Amino acid sequence: MSNSQVSLQLYTLRNEIEKDFSGSLERAATIGFSQVEPWNFVARVDEYAKSFAANGITAPSAHAHLVGVSRRETFEAAVKLGIKTVIEPIVDQSKWQNANDISEIAHEMNKAAEEAIEYGLQVGYHNHAWEIANKINGEAALEFFESMLEARVILEVDAYWVHAGGLHGPDLLSRLGKRVQFLHIKDGKNVRGSENTFNERGELVKSETDTRLQVPAGRGEVPLAEVMATAPYALPIIEFDEYACDIFEGITESLEYVKGLI
Repeated sequence: MSNSQVSLQLYTLRNEIEKDFSGSLERAATIGFSQVEPWNFVARVDEYAKSFAANGITAPSAHAHLVGVSRRETFEAAVKLGIKTVIEPIVDQSKWQNANDISEIAHEMNKAAEEAIEYGLQVGYHNHAWEIANKINGEAALEFFESMLEARVILEVDAYWVHAGGLHGPDLLSRLGKRVQFLHIKDGKNVRGSENTFNERGELVKSETDTRLQVPAGRGEVPLAEVMATAPYALPIIEFDEYACDIFEGITESLEYVKGLI
């Protein structure tokens, strides 16, 4: 198979990128990633453009805030980098607890999708655990949200956070269908065994009692093989929120695992 069928969320390498931007992207390319999903790309658009050209990298998707913000600069930067889909990475968990707030988020996403048309872009939303764990009329908040989205708005489902939120990923993906165009592929041990406490960035807040451990894809409890088989039309994107070992070794092992499933 072609490595171009697998992408890498660059948030995974945030610490390495901070130390050595171009070197980190070059190393990712050497490992086998010809596609990446940037974050914070508006502030570093020229650096990204240079590194993409130097390493033969493209970015079919990227993360940037779309809800409650001006979107023009983001869309302009996306066009410069050849990004086709801009994905809202996180809306605070406090906004996913009632139908009115969720309706407002859906309205904002629909507006963003309309604005994106003139740039030749589409927009999407990426979930964390709270959109899964919180229920509206008995269904996951994410599914309630999805029912109010216009057809042009896509979803990026994070298999790890779906599992952490208490749902079986393949079942959710079966219900959402081809609305899902991207999958975040990450794994962990004891994913449901620690409190779902997050900071404003959606990162797990560590505590002495927390035992959640992220591991290379295929080594944990998230049913990734079944997830990918259920949504073969979605681009798999490898990600780690945190990793205790060498991150480049982690993404290498994850890439090999995902390649074996395609």
